[in-house]
Amino acid sequence: MQQNRRRGGAIRTAGVFTLGAALGGLCGVLFAPAAGQVTRRRLAQRARNLQRETARRLGRTQKVLAHKAVEVREAAGEWITDHMPRAHNGRQIRRHAHTN
Repeated sequence: MQQNRRRGGAIRTAGVFTLGAALGGLCGVLFAPAAGQVTRRRLAQRARNLQRETARRLGRTQKVLAHKAVEVREAAGEWITDHMPRAHNGRQIRRHAHTN
């Protein structure tokens, strides 16, 4: 008996969902502000504009990141120069634990 109720509820839910989808599609067609071809053209133009803007912003971001990378590299070089001990001949001292 419960199985019949479940099956009937699932069928009713699927029917209501299908009816709602059909009504939503019909309303979309009836109340669309422009013809399908015009709407597709507008959407394509918006997509192209978005693509151009994204490429422009990405290019600017790449330039900023490249500049920051140079700054970090220079700062790291200065820090290493200031903080790493050097031997008399200017070569870096190797710090290894020697066990005999």
